[in-house]
Amino acid sequence: MDLFFQTHFESLNFFLLFSTLLAFLYAVGEFFSYHKNRKQILLGIIFLGTSYHLFNLYLVSSGHIDSFYPLYLTNLPMIACLGVLLDEYFLIVLEGKFRSFRRLSYRLVPILISFLLIIGWNLWNHTNDLLRQSHGENPYLERPIALVLVTILIYLWCMIRIVWRISKKIRWSTFRKNYTLRIGTTIVSFCFALSLYGLNTIATGDHTSFQISGLAIGIFLCILYVIRQSFPDFFLEVRKIVEDEKKAKISQISKLDHNLIRDNLKQLFEVDKIYRDESLNLRDLAEKMDLSSHQLSEFLNSEMKKSFYQFTNSYRINEAKDRIQNEPERSLLAIAYDVGFGSKSTFNEAFKKETGTTPREYREKILKKHPIRSSRT
Repeated sequence: MDLFFQTHFESLNFFLLFSTLLAFLYAVGEFFSYHKNRKQILLGIIFLGTSYHLFNLYLVSSGHIDSFYPLYLTNLPMIACLGVLLDEYFLIVLEGKFRSFRRLSYRLVPILISFLLIIGWNLWNHTNDLLRQSHGENPYLERPIALVLVTILIYLWCMIRIVWRISKKIRWSTFRKNYTLRIGTTIVSFCFALSLYGLNTIATGDHTSFQISGLAIGIFLCILYVIRQSFPDFFLEVRKIVEDEKKAKISQISKLDHNLIRDNLKQLFEVDKIYRDESLNLRDLAEKMDLSSHQLSEFLNSEMKKSFYQFTNSYRINEAKDRIQNEPERSLLAIAYDVGFGSKSTFNEAFKKETGTTPREYREKILKKHPIRSSRT
């Protein structure tokens, strides 16, 4: 493995630089998006931080860190900062919550202060570093244990919080059924594995590890670009699934047998023809089905895509249409009463809404098609 990376040293460093620019372009795209909001600004900052981390990896891997010595180790607080920002981003996506900038600053300011302190330390110790280099040592491969440990703990804590939020907000059954979500989960899992390896890179400071870590991040950014271009609605679909999961969490019918409810409705409306009762209301129907009014209303709206009155009137109108065709001699008012309407006006209004014509116009069309029925009338 080491031999491979040594052989392709220049190509890998070029790819690290390319990945740095790609992450930067992602950030610019988010900052200047037409529909810019707080979530996109946050995502832009995350991409910008990723770009900086990749640039730091490139400097160490290529040996150019000598020319940018004040930036040595500044990617450590940047990684901790990225962990906090990712935690904030998933909080917005999964829960729709927005922390105030003041609360977020309480978590970021100490990390940014450490960033500035590291730059100051590098400037202060630059003479000693040059002296060590003159003796054949490489001071840019050492990692202070305390700084590394704090970075790893902060980042891991944020990653654990993200995984916990995802498991809390999205049910396992949804993971298994939804192909889009499985792809999204694969992406998150890849990011998590990438993060763990990146932390190992931070801990060891190994030259090859820098290249592997940067290469993996760059490949991920390329995959992300392909997904965005090939499936522009992918992330919108994931967001819709998350919203549906939120609704399911507060749903009053999520634990009910939906097939049983459908069968009961079919029995009551198609066999018993309960809709013929003019006084039928939501509460009475719910009692017959051993449901609460809220449960029945939610089921009709979410599963049937109709309100109680729309659902009931659809059966009344269907029977009224059959009666108009088969009993042309009967008055429209009598038919209205037979199927459950209490007045001619409500019958006319519901009929026109369902069919686009009034009952009289509908009957005239039927009679034109069937002259024999017209003569009987």
